[in-house]
Order: sequence, then structure tokens, then C-alpha cells
Amino acid sequence: MSIPLLNALDKYYELVGKATKNSAIVVPHELDFVPGAGDDLESMIWVITYAIMIHHQESLEGSDKADYKRHVVDQYYGSLSYSGLAENREVMAIRGTNSLAHQPEEWIPDPTQSKWFRRAMTLVIGQFTLSPHGTITPITFDSFDALCDEFIIDA
Repeated sequence: MSIPLLNALDKYYELVGKATKNSAIVVPHELDFVPGAGDDLESMIWVITYAIMIHHQESLEGSDKADYKRHVVDQYYGSLSYSGLAENREVMAIRGTNSLAHQPEEWIPDPTQSKWFRRAMTLVIGQFTLSPHGTITPITFDSFDALCDEFIIDA
């Protein structure tokens, strides 16, 4: 799920929780979320990132595998709350776009996959960070396709 959708779900269920304690609070029948142009593509980026991490986890053995699962996969994908997932994805996007951050290479040791992740996070962060002109840059099919074309080759 995209970060904006996770935030909307968190807000909605927080309101539902308050409504169970206070009958004066009315919960809308619909989620206050209108999918943006790049929300589905952002969700696909998170799915691919998860698949890369699981693939790496499965390549490890013994305590290395258990440590990677606990410190990477469970840390960033194991949250049981929408707010936890949103916060972890924001951390991944910020660190993924920070050239001085070492975590992306620890999360995804394969150099090509790590480079893909950093470029993908640039697309993700562009969706919720205002440019100097006060605009955001939704992920488009063309930008997502270009990202995949650069790193995914037919065998």
C-alpha cells in the first residue's frame, strides 16, 4: 500500500476507535482517500522491494538469516499497524534517497538491486515531498517503466 493510503487508513481507524468511546463522534461511511496518480505504482514498488528482501533473506543461512529477518524484514514490513507501516516506509524512502545513508546497501546488498531501490525511493519521495515550486511529482507509468527497463533485463 502507498504511504498516503496507509496514512488515510490510520486516520480512519483512529476515528473509529474514538467513536467507540464517544457516541457523539460520527464515523464517515467511506475512507477519506482519493487515490493519486502514482499510488498503485508506489504500491508496486513496495511489493518489489519486499520480494527483493525476502529473496535475500532466503539466500542467507543460520543466524545471518534470522538476524536479517528480525532487523530488516520484520522491522520494515512486520508492523501490524497502518501507522507503523507508513512510518517505516517514510524512513526507507528518506534513507533510500540520502546518498550518505548506508542502510539501503545493508537492507539490499546486491549492488544492482540496491541501485534500483535508491532510484525507486526517489520516485516514492517525490510523491509526498514538495519541490521548491510547491508541487509534488506523482509516479507515472512512464517513470516506473523507465526504472524497470533500466534494471530488469530479459534473459
